[in-house]
Amino acid sequence: MTAPAMFDKESLSERVKRVIVDRVIDGTYPPGTHLVELHLAEEFDVSQAPVREALRELSSTRLVENRPRRGTFVRKISSEEMAEIYMVRTALEGEAAIHAFPTLHRDPAPLRAALEGMRAAVQSDSARGLAKYSTEFHRVIIEASGNRLMLEIWDSLFVEVRTMATIIRGHVDPKAAAEAHAPILAAYETGDAALCRELVTRHQQEYSILPHE
Repeated sequence: MTAPAMFDKESLSERVKRVIVDRVIDGTYPPGTHLVELHLAEEFDVSQAPVREALRELSSTRLVENRPRRGTFVRKISSEEMAEIYMVRTALEGEAAIHAFPTLHRDPAPLRAALEGMRAAVQSDSARGLAKYSTEFHRVIIEASGNRLMLEIWDSLFVEVRTMATIIRGHVDPKAAAEAHAPILAAYETGDAALCRELVTRHQQEYSILPHE
């Protein structure tokens, strides 16, 4: 399948970015790979503008880095860096879990929908789908906390990209990864705020110790 055939209704830069992300995470583009705008534009049969935009956006995720007068290169994402990100997520999501409880206890449907999305992704063997709906599950909790600054900080971690890296590089069982969210949903349905915080915190701590290289 050619690269353009993979594209749907997203913008050109978003389409290019998704392919590059997939290739970085699955090792097609190992650390140190020089991502040349012209070569990528030729491969994807697009102008250099959307490729340039995709690389600019990816540099903010720290998957790639721009080296002055040399170009854009794939960064090495170490287990230590991933552990630091999960540490930040543990702090943010643990606190958000408490404040989100009243909203999600009244209406846990968004969490339930995200979990069903994860289960469907497992059935279709889609790492991207699993990452997408896992990210949605956790973002629902942050949003329900009502703290906009917390959401802004959480978004800056580019959770979906790093969740994909965890799934692919961390030797994660997809079904287990999806079902690990079920107790959190149950706690919002029938438990209390303290239990929700405990489960969310434990969930992030468990992933922080996985290998990511």
